[in-house]
Amino acid sequence: MAKRAVPFALFLAVATLALIMAAQTAPAARAHGIGTPQLLNVPAGPYMLSAWTDPSPLRADETHVVVAVIDPDTREMIVSGVEVTITMTSLADPAIVLREVAGTDYVNQLLYAAEFNGRVTEGAWRVGVSAAGDLGAGDEVTFEVTIDPARGRNWLWLGIGGMAAVVALWLVSSLRTEKPPRPTRGRATRRPPAGA
Repeated sequence: MAKRAVPFALFLAVATLALIMAAQTAPAARAHGIGTPQLLNVPAGPYMLSAWTDPSPLRADETHVVVAVIDPDTREMIVSGVEVTITMTSLADPAIVLREVAGTDYVNQLLYAAEFNGRVTEGAWRVGVSAAGDLGAGDEVTFEVTIDPARGRNWLWLGIGGMAAVVALWLVSSLRTEKPPRPTRGRATRRPPAGA
């Protein structure tokens, strides 16, 4: 019975590890990309800018701004030779200004992205986006967002950790060798062989 339990326990251990790895890559895969549209093809000097925020709703511990820089003449995205600056200003306290030069988005190489995770606080913020490059410096375009409170504890990770611990304990216990049954004391009765 223990030999049958070992492959099943190994399967559960591998499945748990796969779930943990999927949970780690899922936030990275959805962290950037498109998200909620805030600006679409807004003229900004020699460029047109589009901007999205992700996730929805934005949270103090997870705030991403993704930007597309477009050449207004060709309507093609500009993916090099441009620097995109994203500024977040608290509307509750305008002295709080966060500035980030956006890097190439690792999910969509045609976009620029900046993360403000853990740097913003709950409340209303003004987001400014500007681009400067070979065509010159563009004007800053702005939009406002509301940041929700941070999520706090991530119960998914606690659940996955608990499940992994249970599977590990079960795996260890199933690998133990069984003790042979103890002989019983007393008089043993022999049965005659069949056909005798």
